[in-house]
Amino acid sequence: MARIAGVEFGSGIMNAACSVAKTPEDVKALSKTGIDAIVVGSITPEARLGNAEPRWYADSGYALNSFGMPNDGAEYYTDVLPDMINTAHAVDKRLILSIAGFSLADYVRLAGVAETAQVDMLEINLGCPNVRTDGGIPEPIASFNPDYMSQIVEAVAKETKLPISLKLSPYSNPAELESVAKLVNTFDTVDAVVASNSFPNGTYFDTEGKPVLAVGFGGVTGEVMRPIALGQVSQFRKHLDSRIEVIGAGGIERREHVELFRHAGAVAFQAATLIVRDGHSAIDRLI
Repeated sequence: MARIAGVEFGSGIMNAACSVAKTPEDVKALSKTGIDAIVVGSITPEARLGNAEPRWYADSGYALNSFGMPNDGAEYYTDVLPDMINTAHAVDKRLILSIAGFSLADYVRLAGVAETAQVDMLEINLGCPNVRTDGGIPEPIASFNPDYMSQIVEAVAKETKLPISLKLSPYSNPAELESVAKLVNTFDTVDAVVASNSFPNGTYFDTEGKPVLAVGFGGVTGEVMRPIALGQVSQFRKHLDSRIEVIGAGGIERREHVELFRHAGAVAFQAATLIVRDGHSAIDRLI
């Protein structure tokens, strides 16, 4: 039984925030699967159409996405979250809201949406690399800015008493990962770390030498990320205080992959690429 901040998550299997986890229809579809929690988002304060198409490319063992966090914005989710929660709770599933902002004020506003709705957990997405919609220089990724991370967590904690998880980018520098873990240990309000988000700025080319994504670069996901994500989980479990749980994400496609992440120290498990590629029901391969 997975338990985070006193909230029970059954076996701990859940979807990861992604392009097909944003609407009431998505929640209804996921509620018909065997997972224990539904992650909605990531959402932003204002509605976003996301990046230009094509913004998804999948091949054997990996995928690239530059979705750009399309969603209908804070006002929309203020209206629909209660029904989403009821849909999930009606089949004994938890509902987690994933939020992503571009300023402290954004995170505070979105935390207020989560608090008002009383979701079961709030996920602060600090690692999304695909937030530009014009192909320009991307916004700095919060996962790599410790001061900004601290400001976000402090600001959100003043807005809500919900259990909080931090979704982080993969860290290729072990010393940086350890430093981030030690920083997270100082956050009394953080209950879990999600390790990890997609690897930023991957690319691939078609037979004519053109990028397969319209904006050129995208987050790398899928099975190729599994060894990386397992390493992230193992290192975070080593360096985090025991009160802070680890949620594994990255390349989880089958039940045996869940067990690998459990061995690495994760108590809960997120998957997204297989859902985007094969539909909501594909998550049942993890059960």
